[in-house]
Amino acid sequence: MFCSIPSCTLFGTSGAPVRVETTLYSGLPNFYIVGLPDSIVRESKERIRSALHSSGLPFPTKRITVNLAPAHLKKAGAALDFPIAISILCAEGLLPHEEGSPLSEAMLIGELSLNGELRPIPGALAMAYCARNLGLRRLLLPSENAEEAALLDGLEVIGIHTLTEAIHYLRGFCSLDSAPHQLPRLSVGDPSPLQAFMGQPLTLRALSVSAAGMHPILLWGPPGTGKTMAAQSLCALLPPWTQEEFLETGAIYSSLGLPLPRERPFRAPHHTISISGLAGGGQPIHPGEITLAHHGVLFLDELPEFSRSVLEVLRQPLEEHVIRIRRSHASLALPADFLLIASMNPCPCGYYPDRSRCQCSDAQIQRYLGHLSGPLLDRLDLGVLLGNPDYEDLTPLPSGVVDTLRHSVLQAHAIQAKRYKDLPYQYNAHIPPADLSRFCFLSPEGEALLKAAYQHYKMSIRGMHRVLKIARTLADLSGQSAIGLPHLQEAIQLRCPDFQSMISA
Repeated sequence: MFCSIPSCTLFGTSGAPVRVETTLYSGLPNFYIVGLPDSIVRESKERIRSALHSSGLPFPTKRITVNLAPAHLKKAGAALDFPIAISILCAEGLLPHEEGSPLSEAMLIGELSLNGELRPIPGALAMAYCARNLGLRRLLLPSENAEEAALLDGLEVIGIHTLTEAIHYLRGFCSLDSAPHQLPRLSVGDPSPLQAFMGQPLTLRALSVSAAGMHPILLWGPPGTGKTMAAQSLCALLPPWTQEEFLETGAIYSSLGLPLPRERPFRAPHHTISISGLAGGGQPIHPGEITLAHHGVLFLDELPEFSRSVLEVLRQPLEEHVIRIRRSHASLALPADFLLIASMNPCPCGYYPDRSRCQCSDAQIQRYLGHLSGPLLDRLDLGVLLGNPDYEDLTPLPSGVVDTLRHSVLQAHAIQAKRYKDLPYQYNAHIPPADLSRFCFLSPEGEALLKAAYQHYKMSIRGMHRVLKIARTLADLSGQSAIGLPHLQEAIQLRCPDFQSMISA
């Protein structure tokens, strides 16, 4: 007999549909699995054999062929154990799989233990997305994964403890309740670093602009001036994420077997990270820190200490908000819509241009800054110089300032959501060049100012576009529909031309 059951395997951070096709026929008893299975899938033969015996079912003494379609897709992981076992029983005629049976319009995933228990698998949420996209009504999976998969609405999720329980349910001998659809309580970033931020009003303003328009930002200055604290403060300004953002990011973490985050991710990799660690890669392809920061913050501390080849990986995702990885065995596009915040010292010792403290030679400084390419720096919208404030300025933020900043950022996000509701982007930092004239219209005086700044600071075309996007965000923060001269002037200042001049010197 023949049986075909929908299932799924992980491909990057997404679920890829797999049809488990099984035939049993007379001949020398043997068990074949074809369709590019990896070693874990091939080992499932012994797990399935033992699980069936432990569940009181004889293993068929026939020639068994299991095809995992499509045949060109590499199948990895143990999530196919359960559907292969059920398909064998269906092909043997021990389980109904005709239209109207519990198996119809159902996807099965799960790892089997030798005693017939279903063990949890990574990627349950990503696979639930796959089941819903296929138009299936039901998902049967290990009970420990049911709560996670049920986060996705529009799908009946049924948790299974053992293979015996699954067989009784599929035969109609018992009923199982579906897991309730209930989203967890989501939170915002910890405001304590922001409340402790003192003596840096320009930095605070730049962080608000960055959070409001999702603009990449670079903080530079001597050691101990609050760069790391400022980076940690940025999460407190970002609004709570939407249900869609939570589920998208949750599917990424689920694919790696990590707990689902309850607030926007804040990823801060060490400067010794490799290219594959940051961008993703390996075999099979796995996501890197860029993808783990999706809908959150990627913080790169001591930016010039990172390998230049690693930093250059950031150029494409900063522009396209997706990272494309191509290897000999596969190619994959991973989500990478993150907010980049970077920090650095101006020289190896950190005190340039204070020559009373800095002993670095010009060659040492240029070698230190040489890790940062011009194209990469040009993709950072905002640049802020942090200095040592006067002692009198070191006072905590007044009560209510944090709430006021958050409110203004939320207001700016609401304005952008309304403005871009019918477009494929939602933040000012993502406006493509073709739409700048539509959303960043300038008065004749503004055009003259932008032209003067463009010529004086020798801006690139990209840099000029960044200034316009920053000005658009500043206008949104002030609740104004038109970009005024003050917005444009502040935007030019926040591009930090002094830093650009130092890098190009």
